[in-house]
Amino acid sequence: MKALTFSNVLKELDALGEKLRRAASEAESDRARALSCLEDELLYTIAYIGIPPQFIPFKGWDYLACHYSDHISMLEYLSRFDASGLMMLPGASLSARAVTTLGTPEQQAFFFSRFNQPPNWAFFAVTEPEFGSDTQAIISSLTRTETGYRLNAHKKFIGGAQLASVGLVFAREGNIQRLVMVEPQQAADRMTITPLEQFGLQGSNLTEIAINDLPVMPEQILGYERKGLNQGLNALGQVFERHRPMVGAMALGTAYGLLRVLDNSALNSDDQRWRAQQWRTYHLLRQQLDNIAMRYQAGQSQYHTTSQLKRRCTLFVETLAHRMPHMLSEQAWLEDAALRRRCRDAMAFEYMEGTAHIHLMNSFRCYTARGGVCAHVS
Repeated sequence: MKALTFSNVLKELDALGEKLRRAASEAESDRARALSCLEDELLYTIAYIGIPPQFIPFKGWDYLACHYSDHISMLEYLSRFDASGLMMLPGASLSARAVTTLGTPEQQAFFFSRFNQPPNWAFFAVTEPEFGSDTQAIISSLTRTETGYRLNAHKKFIGGAQLASVGLVFAREGNIQRLVMVEPQQAADRMTITPLEQFGLQGSNLTEIAINDLPVMPEQILGYERKGLNQGLNALGQVFERHRPMVGAMALGTAYGLLRVLDNSALNSDDQRWRAQQWRTYHLLRQQLDNIAMRYQAGQSQYHTTSQLKRRCTLFVETLAHRMPHMLSEQAWLEDAALRRRCRDAMAFEYMEGTAHIHLMNSFRCYTARGGVCAHVS
């Protein structure tokens, strides 16, 4: 069994990146063909990181050897080719952390056993049309009945739900926040999934979900037997703490790809100096990403600093994308459809795992918690 580390897969990542690039291009017109571009065991192996190893069919790799920093490095490197293609890959996505944190062994087996036969997708539904991801304002409800519960929910900007065989829905049971396991196929008569039009990162396949009076049994509710009112909220915080650096990694990888385009373009002296400055910023943010990954691996909670990093990385790639058409020749810009798409994608990282407003508030809490000693966040 080979250790699943960044160094052990590095030689294969360029070829995998080209597959992501082709998939993202095909997704503009033919999603089925795009998904066929991703049929690669190593791509699936990387996409399944986070799922408990006993439920993963790829037995040639030691998942326990894969540190969080390895995963971050893989995501950043592959995003240099195309982050949108990366987001099309199957896997448990955000749900994995919540299920492993709150789920009983039986719930984990129910949720993860389907991933033994790839490809399989899952979704994680928190955001609502009127209230965003504000967990205190969310109105999706879980109501007790004589035979169990009824779930009513309206969620928006939910990735991967059209292909998912299972997912988690965040709802309230009175003052208690709950995460409910839902199977879209079994709930088809009570659940609608509508694709949304997207400007960037089409690989995320965003949808709107409506659930009306869906019967739910207690065993479908994560952490049902646990005491405390904030089980769902605490799990949500852990999910975001793990995934915000991943969004930062994808944004940085996209920025790297854009900078490489500039490296291969004829620029005037002012633009050359600006490009050099952006490379310095990239390396600084990459080092910060590595530091956060190592602290996370060591079990050091850093909820606020992950918000800082996510905000910096997304702002950085947006700045690059805004400047690109002004630095390239008109012909170079107009003839490179893939580059224009990646610049559109750069603008879409901002909404992932919390918008800029949320991260600015989190960063300010970090500032006050440390007695006013904290790096500036734009």
